[in-house]
Amino acid sequence: MATATLTKVGNSMAVLLPKALRQEAAIDQDTPLRLASPRKGVVVITSMLDDEEDRLARLRRVEARIAARRNKIKPWPEGLTADDLIAQAKEERYRDFLAL
Repeated sequence: MATATLTKVGNSMAVLLPKALRQEAAIDQDTPLRLASPRKGVVVITSMLDDEEDRLARLRRVEARIAARRNKIKPWPEGLTADDLIAQAKEERYRDFLAL
């Protein structure tokens, strides 16, 4: 988590965002930002990247992550309980350890 302080700029105040935070959030000096204060003491800064291409690219990335996770999930073996699966996993790890 980054921290920042307010800096006086003319009649306004500015928050300087650290470079690492800007890079992580993928924002630069040309990125439009939306500011909101949902309650006292809280300020939320959100980038306004709402063009169709950006939304479509983000959707494709999310779909790819979901598909990758789905491929890693094994179907639940019929007739086995969670305790059975845990015992099997422990046994496999024990055998792997002995094989070293």
